[in-house]
Amino acid sequence: MFDKSKVGTSFPPFKIEVERCKIHEFNLAIGDPNPIYHSREAALAAEYRDVPLSPTAATIFNFWGNTQAAEQFASVGINVKRILHGDEEYEYQAPIYPGDVLTGVMRIVEGKHRQMKDGSSLDVLTTEIQYTNQQEQPVLKARTTIAVRE
Repeated sequence: MFDKSKVGTSFPPFKIEVERCKIHEFNLAIGDPNPIYHSREAALAAEYRDVPLSPTAATIFNFWGNTQAAEQFASVGINVKRILHGDEEYEYQAPIYPGDVLTGVMRIVEGKHRQMKDGSSLDVLTTEIQYTNQQEQPVLKARTTIAVRE
């Protein structure tokens, strides 16, 4: 059972560099043909300073940015082998471009425990990662909801 006193826990910062090829690859994978996500020239022609991060490409940061997330979850009693992804949302606060070096700080913002009718239990947790760029400007807030079935 998730210890609700862990709500508010923040974890050490992590860094990730935004790469143009990763934006391109992500958009290929999801089938987004918009040329501004695949070509610097197309992005410049559309008056961006470079290939912009597409709306859902921040998913890359969740999987490749915080490489310590599993250990961090385990440190607060979350059984990482039982995690199910529930929801993801992004709040962009400023543009993100290739070459930006982002610092993310994850914290647990909500945690609920539910007892199921079959005797099992379900913990539902929401984490938030605030990202700042190399100028320490807030650029993105990512919220993830996970379910942990016990």
